[in-house]
Order: sequence, then structure tokens, then C-alpha cells
Amino acid sequence: MNNKREIIDIHHHIIPKIYKDALKKIGVTTAGGYPIKDWEPQDSIQMMDALNIQVGVTSISEPATLPFKRKQAAKVAREVNEYQAELKRTYPGRFKCLALLPMPHVKETIKEIEYALDVLKLDGVGLLSNYDQSYLGDDEFDNVMANLNQRDAIVFVHPSSASSRFKAPQFVFADFIEEFTFNTTRAASNLIFSGTMERYSNIKFILAHAGGTLPYLKWRINETLNTQKYVMEDPKNRLKSFITGKKSDLAKEVAKHPIRYAQMFKTYKKGLDRWSTLSQSAEDYMRQFYYDTALSTGESAFASLNEVTDKSHILFGSDAHYAPNDWIAKMEKNIEESRYFNENDKQNIFQGNTAQILK
Repeated sequence: MNNKREIIDIHHHIIPKIYKDALKKIGVTTAGGYPIKDWEPQDSIQMMDALNIQVGVTSISEPATLPFKRKQAAKVAREVNEYQAELKRTYPGRFKCLALLPMPHVKETIKEIEYALDVLKLDGVGLLSNYDQSYLGDDEFDNVMANLNQRDAIVFVHPSSASSRFKAPQFVFADFIEEFTFNTTRAASNLIFSGTMERYSNIKFILAHAGGTLPYLKWRINETLNTQKYVMEDPKNRLKSFITGKKSDLAKEVAKHPIRYAQMFKTYKKGLDRWSTLSQSAEDYMRQFYYDTALSTGESAFASLNEVTDKSHILFGSDAHYAPNDWIAKMEKNIEESRYFNENDKQNIFQGNTAQILK
């Protein structure tokens, strides 16, 4: 590791006692399948000093406020944000802070955005990829996005666990192994297809863990949107080539299951109506995301990021206090030794790119 570097860590989790205690009170003691540890500010300072990290950009990992009822979610978010503001004052120059929001409660979330960003002057907000079965980009969160857009906000998108109705593979027993990355991908593609990226272009979205599997799915997602736009320009004639079998066979199948197909067509139409508003390709929107390197380093990940975005949109992230320190050291080493980055790229990934968006 280049000991002269001063790293800015965009993915630096803290676990304030007020937050952990509130979760414990309602029986929540794990995040992503592992126990939530104790944390004090000095834990971050020591870890940062050991790993050449000058500034930690703090955020709360999953489950955030999801387990709480409406009033308690708002209370916990407020207490955590006031704690973060105090953390910045106590350790000047060592921390930037992303507000915890009482999602999925929209009214309370908008109120907390106003307080955290306008009064406390925190540096952005953290959101989960999904709140149970509701994903970022869904209509129910549109007013939240509009409010963040008005403030040119930085929005750090951290993955959440799968829906409680999801059954994991028997031997993939912790969500952080795979499911976190899949939910990040679902949220990112939903932000694109919903038109959220189009309508609220002032927001700087940062995707944790190199965007999950989004870079790998770039071609598939892009071609899907291109094809649907092509069909929508002349659906009567262009849809024919995408329907297999005879029209009469399709009609018979629909007649057998009218409710099922009515719901499918309704969902499909709503999706197409929104997709028709997009002025850019899916890959253009993907290029606009920022991507952190937390738990997603190595040449295959870096090669994918090079294909999906500009190097100025790659940010160092450690996943502090959830990833072991020796893993973080290995991630730093991976970036230093990567053939995909020159010296200027590395300096920008470790510090310059994040410093630019935090201005």
C-alpha cells in the first residue's frame, strides 16, 4: 500500500449505541445474517489510522429503520443524525456523515431530510436498496426522490436483506454473501426503468459493492430497453417477430387464465408507459451511477466497472466494522496492484473522486 495516500472511505459504517440498543429492544441483533457488534468512535479512528483512511463517510448499515414502527423509526433516525452531527464536531476533519432516514415512511422521511441536510448540514443520505418488497424507484418513494433532487443530494444506496418471504438456498445462509448484491442490482435497474434517474438527475446515486451484478448485466438490460423502445414505435407491426406460435393459440391461452393475463398485461403496460419517457439508453444511466469498491475488488470487478462507467465514478469503500480489517487491507492492495488503473486513477479512486462529489 502506498503509505503516502490519504484515503476517503465512502462506505464507512458506524453503529451508535442508541441505534443498536433500539434494535435490541425489539429483538433485532443481526444484520445481513451476522451479529451487530459494539462500536465506539475510537474503533473507527484506530481502524482508519491503521489503513491510511483519512476520512470516513459514515452511514448506517441494514436493517436501518426498517424494523421500527413509524414513530419509532422517526425517533431513531433523528437521534442517529444528531449523533452524527456531534461526531463531526468532536473529530473535525475525520468524518463526513450520511443521514439515516426513517424509510419506508415517506412523510417522516421528508421531514428528516429537511432537518438532517438543511439544519444539521450532514453530507448526504443513506438509503437501503429495498424496504422488504418495495424498491427504490417504486412510485411510493417518488416524493422522497423529488425532495432529494431539490437539494442536489448525495444518496448512498446500501443493500438490504431479501423479503421475509424469500427462501434462501440452504447453504448460502447469510444475505451479505449474494443476496445483498442482487438487491442492489434490482434497485439500480428499477431506478433506471422507473425514470427516477431521468426525472431527478440532480441526485448523485452511489451504489455499494460495485453496483452488485449491474455491470455484468449491462448488455442484457440495455438491449431489453432498446428492444422495447423499438417495438413501441410501431407495436402493431414490430411485435409480431417477438411472439412465438399462432395468434389463435395465444388467444386461447389468455382465455384460459384471464385474471392472470389481465394482471400481467396491466403490469407490462405500466412499465412500458414509464420506459417510453426515457430519453437515454440504459447504459447511459448506468454510467451516471457512482460505484464503490467495498467487498467488490479484484480484476474481474474492475474490468466490469471499466466497461460500465468512467473511472471518475469509482470510489473506495471499506464496509468498515462489517468487513474485517484484513479484508479491507487486501481490497486496498487489489486496487494498488490492478492493471486496470494507472497511478492517477488509483489516487482518484482512493480520494479524489469522492472529494469531488462531497464538495
